[in-house]
Amino acid sequence: MKVPKGIIAVLVLVLGTMFGMNNANAQTLKVLTAGSSAQFGPFAVAAYALAKAGGVTAYHYTVKSGSCPGTSCYAYLNDSRTVTSGGTTYTIPPEPGNLWVCWSTNGIWAFLSVDSTVGVRAFSAVPRATLALAALSSLPVSATTNYTYWADGTNDTALTSTVYSALSGTALTAANTDIRPEDALFATNRALNSLGYGYVPDPRSGHSGQYLIGNPIVSHFTSTSIANPVSFAIAGGADPFSGSTGPTEITLPIGAAPIVFVASTASGSTVASATNITTTNAACLFSGYGTGVSGSPSACSAAPCSSSYVSGATGTIDPVLREPLSGTMNTTQYTVFVPGGGDQEANIPNPPTAANDGNPLAIACGSGHRYRAVGTGDDVNNVIATPNTLGYAFFSYESVGGGKTDRYLELNGYDPIYPTSHTYTGTLPTCAVSGGSYDCPLTSSTGLSFPNLRNGDYTAWSVYRLITDSTGETNAQALVTEAQQLVDNTIPDFVPFTPVCATSTSGLNDPGLDVYREHFVPSTIETTPDTVSITPNDGSLGSTVTCRVIAKSLPPLTLGGGTEAGGDVGGTVEGPFTSSPSTPGPTESQPH
Repeated sequence: MKVPKGIIAVLVLVLGTMFGMNNANAQTLKVLTAGSSAQFGPFAVAAYALAKAGGVTAYHYTVKSGSCPGTSCYAYLNDSRTVTSGGTTYTIPPEPGNLWVCWSTNGIWAFLSVDSTVGVRAFSAVPRATLALAALSSLPVSATTNYTYWADGTNDTALTSTVYSALSGTALTAANTDIRPEDALFATNRALNSLGYGYVPDPRSGHSGQYLIGNPIVSHFTSTSIANPVSFAIAGGADPFSGSTGPTEITLPIGAAPIVFVASTASGSTVASATNITTTNAACLFSGYGTGVSGSPSACSAAPCSSSYVSGATGTIDPVLREPLSGTMNTTQYTVFVPGGGDQEANIPNPPTAANDGNPLAIACGSGHRYRAVGTGDDVNNVIATPNTLGYAFFSYESVGGGKTDRYLELNGYDPIYPTSHTYTGTLPTCAVSGGSYDCPLTSSTGLSFPNLRNGDYTAWSVYRLITDSTGETNAQALVTEAQQLVDNTIPDFVPFTPVCATSTSGLNDPGLDVYREHFVPSTIETTPDTVSITPNDGSLGSTVTCRVIAKSLPPLTLGGGTEAGGDVGGTVEGPFTSSPSTPGPTESQPH
């Protein structure tokens, strides 16, 4: 029977409605990543843009998971590896985090916010960690959204069964990290073994006597904020649990962002008017050094935790440290504290336990205390609420800016956010979103982001990366590229690694990152009998990008292309190269 064309059109429309965008039957998983909380925001914006590409309708969902197990355990990483020691089988604790999901007929993207090192470990594990979700019917849906930076201001939508099935129990395809995988492995081995910050491990495996699972590192402020040291392997090494080797990992550079020191402005706080800290004084303060403390450098000549170490402070300061697995901690440790002559794990009992005020950390420092927070939110939010405290975090408008009531400090007289010409006030900037329009300081319409990082004056920073493998590389690179293209015009949370051309004659061309850190082989990342082969390589200059809207050539510094390797957290800053681009190098000896 011949069916009239009009009826066919109606049938197509009805079927399209029945099996349309929100049912997501034609959707495929593009990227499932976990890691750095500082990258949570700009990657949400990028994923949503990819979901809406071509004018299709897109949806988003966000949820903040509580501790696991628990009634609010909504989303977490499940690392299924186990180890048996002394007849007892030990399992790896779940790693809960905040989750965003974007989807449309273009595909599905999801990001679980955890620590950088946790993301690297979860991706590198063999077998790879999976995303675990509460039952679909148990996942709460906000009346608005748990994330305010969606470009169109739309509310969250409940996950469809198709999207849920694509994510629940699925292995990660990528991981976002503030530090290179080599540095993440170094940090893990340091916390577990002889470099050890003394976090007494639970089991010793039969695999070369290596510690595999460490005791939890607990926040002073929030008992449910916990970091779990767990062993893993990279660069073709055999997994210390399973003995198996995973696929070759690919590291994609994203961009660079600064560490900022934040001070409490709570009523009566001794640091409410703090303005500046030097590298040396930061090392003294966070290491607990000072007069009367054994081993103190001569530069630490004031009392421990004294206001003398911070310009504008008026009394005893309570520094807030981060956990040793944190990408934020490691970046600050090796760009600020170690160069300043300190170690923020100095003067802490070994092993640190609750009985000696070492874990959770609440140890006396002069007439004050040194505390530990686990995670950016735990750090920043508790510095806000706790007088006299001074902490640090990677800057992002979502977790550090956005109207937070604490203030930020200059480091060595350099502003981490604004140009030198800007009048410093210490007020953290706010990024407003209204009607699909972003109003943030230092976007492509008001000036390039983090100018003192770009010119090499501000030295506390790291390059963000995304790690994946050959199976996930295409989709992961598409997401990274979209984040780099959008960051200047939306939430300028990082300096894009690659040049970005202006989209209008009123915009600014972004030359991309023009500085880099020298690379090296971190100590003790090799495990016997496995040999991790790493050759430090700073990469080579990339091809010139030609902007068509405003004719301009942008020669970028490119560390990708399969040549970049080695650790670089704390490596010497080289550049900028704008005036005279040249091949980077040579690499330096390890600073760890």
